[in-house]
Amino acid sequence: MDGSADRFLDLMSQLEDFTRSVSPEQAHTQFDETTLQLFWMRWPQLSAWSGSLWRLLSEEIAGPSSPHGESELYEIGESG
Repeated sequence: MDGSADRFLDLMSQLEDFTRSVSPEQAHTQFDETTLQLFWMRWPQLSAWSGSLWRLLSEEIAGPSSPHGESELYEIGESG
């Protein structure tokens, strides 16, 4: 799974770089019709997948936190 995670992070980085350099308006006017049609056809599936992942993470983060198991930074006992 580490390979998939690395690939995903790389893709996110590439998409972030791209969106910083090309605005939606520029993409709309400069991309050819085939590119725009493929985006229009494929985006709902990509959006649904990323939305599902985001919701899972959001639900996980929204829950109560629990102590980190056997952490060296977490000490119990007498002080002094």
